[in-house]
Amino acid sequence: MSAQTRTDRAFTATGESCKEVNWSREVLQRAPNIAEACQEVMQRDGKYYVKFQGEVERVARRGQELTVAFKGGDTITLNPPENLTVIMDDRPRPVSALRPGDQLNFYVPEDRFTARFAAEDASPAAQPDVAIAPAPSQRVAAAEPPPETLPAAELPETAGSLPTIGLAGLLLTALGATLTVIRRRSRSM
Repeated sequence: MSAQTRTDRAFTATGESCKEVNWSREVLQRAPNIAEACQEVMQRDGKYYVKFQGEVERVARRGQELTVAFKGGDTITLNPPENLTVIMDDRPRPVSALRPGDQLNFYVPEDRFTARFAAEDASPAAQPDVAIAPAPSQRVAAAEPPPETLPAAELPETAGSLPTIGLAGLLLTALGATLTVIRRRSRSM
């Protein structure tokens, strides 16, 4: 396998301060505000790690897809294996048991853009890598204003009183026919 190049790395660090971390162009394209989300930089086993804190926004596919909002940064999607456990409240907890609102601490190693979950006093180097995918962009459709309600158009008066006179004549004719039928029945009885 070839030696890792600078562009393969998630970041380079020159010290243990968030200001001393230079993120790779690829990482900045996937998470533009990642520098603001940095909580701490630490060195373990000769490798730098950046610590992040985030709030779980969504748990899908029995924990295999976690959407996490960085504290002070972007929203990302983590794809942990189903059997992974994380330490929360000093106890191991399966990722499938996480709920929206849970707070997570995770670490990104300098050599690749992945997440590792570890307790505060444990080394992240001993933990498995969890793939990081950019969260799907949530486009909010601009709400169109409702169309203005126009007043009903008034129709022009094209008919005069002639239809009313015709209707009155028709009703009087029907009344006359009804009275004639009643009169003839009463005579025949």
